[in-house]
Amino acid sequence: MKWYLIGSLLLSGLRGCSAQPAAPAAPTFSPADYRLRLRALDARRQQLGRRYRQAPSAAGRAACLAKARTLFLAALDSTIFPAWEGTPWAFYGQSWEPRRGSIACGYFVTTTLHDAGLHLQRSLLAKQASEVIIKNLTAETYIHRYRGLDQAEFVRQVRALGPGLYVLGLDFHAGFLRVRDDGTVQMVHSSYLGPATVTREAAEAAEALASTYRVVGKVSADGVLLRAWLLGRPLAVRGATVRK
Repeated sequence: MKWYLIGSLLLSGLRGCSAQPAAPAAPTFSPADYRLRLRALDARRQQLGRRYRQAPSAAGRAACLAKARTLFLAALDSTIFPAWEGTPWAFYGQSWEPRRGSIACGYFVTTTLHDAGLHLQRSLLAKQASEVIIKNLTAETYIHRYRGLDQAEFVRQVRALGPGLYVLGLDFHAGFLRVRDDGTVQMVHSSYLGPATVTREAAEAAEALASTYRVVGKVSADGVLLRAWLLGRPLAVRGATVRK
């Protein structure tokens, strides 16, 4: 059992509920390692969920929710995104497994969130317009829309919203923006350009970020989404169109 790998990924210790710093990026690992890490993440999530339910005060629950946010982001940064990097893009790609088959941009968004432990309707959401995906993941309070901005100014304005994970919607594309504590902004997406694979790249230089209309939803700031993740509650789908 490769539990030493898990320890380097997920945040150490569940003593108390104070937030912990994000883990450093993990190296590439095998499909078996990936499944092992996802099981470990799910166990950590469930254990933290029990602590949340048993917390005797609002302050205790808030501390557990802060730790849930850190765990959620660390898993995406250090395990899920790296595992999917290099997976081929295809317009109809629907792969469930990193680096096997192909995956479309909407499916990349919903599949990685599913792998992180969100109970969502992966296929139905993946087929929606990117803004519909975002509106199903986070409240209007956390959604920001931009028209007619050049790329550098758009990235600057997203950076000003603060560190966290944003689901990104463009005219014909979807993905994530990850704003780091140091102000670095990465675009993480299944790219139809260049080598046409899942990639993480500097947002300022990402060719796929070109768009007349852009919308972002800061999912990492939404307490409702984080509680749904922490407690294993399914996300309802609203305003979706059924497509074959």
